[in-house]
Amino acid sequence: MADIILFILIALALAYFLSEIFRFFRLPRVLGQILAGIILGLPMLKNMLLTEDVLSKFSFIPSIGIILLFFFIGLEINLRQFKKNFKETSLIAFFNTLIPLTIGFIAGKFLFGLNNITSLIIGISVSVSSQAISLDLLEELRLLKSKISNLIISSGAVDDVFELLLISFILVIFHSTAFGPLSYQKLIFDILVFVFAVIIFKLIIIPFALKVFEKENSRSALFMGTLVIVLLMAYISEILGIGSLIGALIAGMLVRHTLLTGEERKPWRKNEISHLIHVVSFGFLIPLFFVSVGINMNLNTLSSNLFLVFILLTIDILGTLIGTIIGVLLSKGTFAEGLIVGFGVIPKGDTELVIATLALNSGLISVDIFTAIIAVAVISTFLAPVIFNLLIQKFHHKFFANQKLAKNSQ
Repeated sequence: MADIILFILIALALAYFLSEIFRFFRLPRVLGQILAGIILGLPMLKNMLLTEDVLSKFSFIPSIGIILLFFFIGLEINLRQFKKNFKETSLIAFFNTLIPLTIGFIAGKFLFGLNNITSLIIGISVSVSSQAISLDLLEELRLLKSKISNLIISSGAVDDVFELLLISFILVIFHSTAFGPLSYQKLIFDILVFVFAVIIFKLIIIPFALKVFEKENSRSALFMGTLVIVLLMAYISEILGIGSLIGALIAGMLVRHTLLTGEERKPWRKNEISHLIHVVSFGFLIPLFFVSVGINMNLNTLSSNLFLVFILLTIDILGTLIGTIIGVLLSKGTFAEGLIVGFGVIPKGDTELVIATLALNSGLISVDIFTAIIAVAVISTFLAPVIFNLLIQKFHHKFFANQKLAKNSQ
């Protein structure tokens, strides 16, 4: 027991220290947390701290963190964002997802000779973005109320739905790979059962559970009730072969819908739950997940896969930029807006790393491919904020002048 406590203590302390260094330089804190894992994964430290017993116990903690992360994402998905600037944000999200995904799949399949599943995982990994990192960046630059911020956040909300569909698709692949073609009929049946369970949760279980746990008027009771809901939903979706992450994401969306609609709207409860989950997840569990990502990287294989990393990084950045610019131009925006929004949605950090980790744990990709994907995520997440800052400084007066004119004309 002492060994796992010591390892978690060292991991959290190192992750916090390094993330604060990155934050000081206005870079995403997730980079510091992954770097902490890479350091702890070095052979000397790994052999000293990560025994088989410690590793088996530690692996469970990031898994809970991922579930709560997806619950938090579902809780923050604002479906009303789809009505505001729907055409523009949908076009941006569609093209900056489709283009890198398609090119990534083609590159994996025909350039590197990988199988369809591995190529698909690569395509998905270079096409998703991290809205959480983009929000941190916008907040630090005090741009949350700007037009650029609205485009990034709104397209990010649409991206969340795309990511849900992508993750659902890859989990179906996981399921069919594990059980073979004959499982498709069972999978369809399980999906129907899951849909029925979602309806029951929405109409009965979640409203009843929230009322019960609200009676004590205690944050601890509310947090406990939230955990009961998300873990129950995650468990049901897991045993049905849909995947616990899908259940957690939908649970978050249903809790949000229950608290923000109907006659008894309780937005303060939603904010309380969001705050509690955020504190526990991003203050404890999620950093340990990013540390585990760094630990699983194999730096020895990185030098022999530099060409793969270069190609994936190029697809990641250029594919996202081209897709975003196309979406902005088709919705009558400017090239400069498309360029800034593109670099605003390039950062990775949550969904991509989760997909890569799931694929690695399921044996669908090798450690070499996993390391390459994480390296691409780290490099793109490092470069994007730097270039985003430079572009904001260059076009700052132009965009803010346009915003003032727009306000004066209203």
